[in-house]
Amino acid sequence: MPSRRPSAVLMLGVTAAVAVALTGCSASGSATTASSGPVTVQFWHAMAGPAATELDSLVTEYNADNTDHATVKASFQGDYAAVQTKYTAAVQSSSTPDLLMMNDVSTGFMMDSGQTVAPSSLGKVDTSTMAPAATRYYSGKDGLAAMPFSVSVPVLYIDRALATKAGLDPSSPPKTLAEVATWAKQIHQASGAYGFSMNMGDSWMLEELSAAGGKAFCTPQNGRGSRPATGVSLTSDSQVDFMTTLQSLYQGGVALNPGTDSAAMNSAFASGKVGMLLTSSGAYTTVDPDGSKSVVASFPTTASSKDAGQVIGGNALWISGKGHSSAQQQASFDFAKWLQTPEVQAKWAKATGYLAMDTGAADTSVGKRSLADPNVATMYRQLAADPASTAAAGCVTGAFPTVRATVIGAFNRVVEGSDVASTMRTAEQQAKSQIASYNQAAGK
Repeated sequence: MPSRRPSAVLMLGVTAAVAVALTGCSASGSATTASSGPVTVQFWHAMAGPAATELDSLVTEYNADNTDHATVKASFQGDYAAVQTKYTAAVQSSSTPDLLMMNDVSTGFMMDSGQTVAPSSLGKVDTSTMAPAATRYYSGKDGLAAMPFSVSVPVLYIDRALATKAGLDPSSPPKTLAEVATWAKQIHQASGAYGFSMNMGDSWMLEELSAAGGKAFCTPQNGRGSRPATGVSLTSDSQVDFMTTLQSLYQGGVALNPGTDSAAMNSAFASGKVGMLLTSSGAYTTVDPDGSKSVVASFPTTASSKDAGQVIGGNALWISGKGHSSAQQQASFDFAKWLQTPEVQAKWAKATGYLAMDTGAADTSVGKRSLADPNVATMYRQLAADPASTAAAGCVTGAFPTVRATVIGAFNRVVEGSDVASTMRTAEQQAKSQIASYNQAAGK
C-alpha cells in the first residue's frame, strides 16, 4: 500500500497550497462544450508496484469495452504528497486532470478546493452497496463528495510462533491495548524478540487509538459538524493513558521504534523479530505473503465506549468540474462507477491488499476465495462492524499534513521519555495554530 506519509515540502506548504487552489477556483472557467467522438479521460493516480500493474490492467479492460465513447489515459504522478502538489499547480494553470485519485487524509483539502463535482450530479450513485464506513468518510454536508475506491483498516498482526512460545493462544487474541502490552512483555521475555511495534511514519496510529476509545481526534466533532475543525484532542484521559502505555513499552525495550521506515517495521515482523504489529490491513501481503505466519486480530480498544471504532484509510476518485466538459465529467463518472463494481473491486482487492469497498465483491468467485482466508475475513468483519460515530468517521481538515507532522514529532519525544500530558498539550497548541492558518487561507 502506498505510503500515507506526506513530504516535508507539502507539510510546510499546505497552507499556501490551499490559498493557490482556492484562488484558482475563479480562474478555471466553466465547463467547455462537449466534443464529438470518444472522450479522453485524463486520470492521475499514485499507485506503484503491483497496484499500478493491476490499475493499468483495469484501464485497458475498460478502454477495450468502451471504444465508442471514452478512452481513459492513466498516469502515475508520484506519491500522494506529490499528487497534491502537482494538482495545486494544475489548478493555478487551469490544467487539472478529469479524474484524480487522492488519499483519505487529503479529503478536507479536496473539498475546500472547489474544483470537483458531486458524483450524484452526474448520475445515480447507489451507496447501499458501499461499505458504510467508506460512504461516511467521503461524505460532506451535501452528500458524497467523491467516489470511494480503495479501503484499508488498521489491524493487529500477531506472530503465531512467537506468541505460542510465550505461552499465549493466538486464536484468542488481545482485545484491548492494555492486553496487547501484557502480551508484548511476555513475548519479549520468552523469546528475546521485540514484543510490539507500530506504524510511526505519521500520527495515523494515534488517530486510530483515539477512535478506538471513542474519542474524536479533531475538535469540534472531527470537523464533520456545522463548524470546521479548529484543533486536535491529544490530552483526554484515554489518550494520555494509551500514550503512557506505549511509552512504557518503548522505554522498557519491549517495543521496536521503526521511525518513519514502515518497510523496516514490516520486514522485522516478517522475519520473526517482532511479535505483534499495529498497522494497515494493506500490509498483509508484505508481512505474511502466504498467510501462514500470522493471526490478524481486530484493532484493540483503548477505552470502553459505544463510539469506539476505527477510521478507514485508502483513497477515492474525485471528478473535476471547472474547465471540463460535461462529456468529460460524465465519462469520468462512468469509469469511476465501473471501478466500484463487485467484480472489479474483488480483483483490485486480491491484487493489491486493499479491501473491497463494494459489499457485493464478497459474492464473486474471487471474493469468495479471498474470504476463505480467516485473516482476510477478520479484516472485513472489522470494516462491517465500524460504528456510525463521529470518532470513527475520522477528521476532515485540509491542514492534516502539517498537523500530522506536529503530532508525530511530539509523540516521538514521548517515546524518548518526555512527560506525556505536557508534551501533547504543546502539540495541541501548535496544531491549533496550524489549523487556524489553514482555515484563514481557505476563508473558513
